[in-house]
Amino acid sequence: MKIFKYLTLLFLLFLLAFVVFVATQPATYQITKQKEINSPTFVVFEYVNDFSNWSDWQQFNKDENFTFTTSENTIGEKSFVKWDSNNKIATTFAQKDSIVQDYIESSNKQTLHWKFKKTKTGTLALVTIKGDLTFKEKIYSVLNGGITSYVGPQIEESLVKINNYLVNELGNFDIKVQGLVNRPETIFIEQKDSCLVKDFPKKSKALLTTMKTFIKNNAIETLGVPFVIFYNSPNGNTMKYSMCVPVKDEILTTPESQIKGNRFESFLAVKTILKGDYSHMKNAWSKARNYIAENKFTEDKASVYLGIYKKSLPEVTEPSKWETEIYIPIVKKKPPRRKVEKDSTAAAPTENIELK
Repeated sequence: MKIFKYLTLLFLLFLLAFVVFVATQPATYQITKQKEINSPTFVVFEYVNDFSNWSDWQQFNKDENFTFTTSENTIGEKSFVKWDSNNKIATTFAQKDSIVQDYIESSNKQTLHWKFKKTKTGTLALVTIKGDLTFKEKIYSVLNGGITSYVGPQIEESLVKINNYLVNELGNFDIKVQGLVNRPETIFIEQKDSCLVKDFPKKSKALLTTMKTFIKNNAIETLGVPFVIFYNSPNGNTMKYSMCVPVKDEILTTPESQIKGNRFESFLAVKTILKGDYSHMKNAWSKARNYIAENKFTEDKASVYLGIYKKSLPEVTEPSKWETEIYIPIVKKKPPRRKVEKDSTAAAPTENIELK
């Protein structure tokens, strides 16, 4: 009995010492990690600054089966991502080479500071996380060797994933010009829009979702995969286009509807296939136009400039596996006039003879 009391007293003394030790640990922490990423600074900044990419590289909740919800605008200040009802990361500042985000778990708030510095080979990304520890978190930190021992590797893994994505997913691409093809007559529905070239994947995805809902609600029979009609070459900063879905029968809509029925006649075009991210679209157009110039073709600017997204979002999430077909219309050459040879065996024309 005395031994049991002694052991109990010893345990209580140990527990008290542990509590005192935990209580004396710093209530705040700051961890900084960095990695050189082999991509231009503006590319790294824009990728991190868009919460639509966040679930691809974040490591803070990798072992949990959470559903992430983003704000309508996923880029820049006031954008956010939520999960598990009480958890949220929101951007409070974003400009050129810096991003500041609040990371809220239940009632505990931490701050993430991103800094991107240009280097000779790419970008040095620095991440600093600052926060306060509750007593419960202090205990967890002490039992796991300090907060740096488990938060630090999560940040490092996130940086590795960002580098792998930007180098392997965005960097790998292939362009092939397949030559002249005939595009058949097509009936379709369309919704027109314009955006920055870099925002096209996200904007076109939203448009396509709207059109699919319209198709379902109106029981429209579709034929083939969606495509885009370009109204200007996507070589600059902005692009004007129509998101289109081929349909079996011509569709009539009300004047106020944003979705319209349309069709184009068959046309001759140079077909080019881009395998990879849309950021290489400019290279694909240039290669196609070089082929046109080398073969002395003439673009038919009054016809249809077409892009067919054979493999794309949302079904395929890896940009290196995206496949886009580009069709630049070509003026059909008129067949040469055939020279008519004189038939030497034909009877000579008779002269009019006046009878007397």
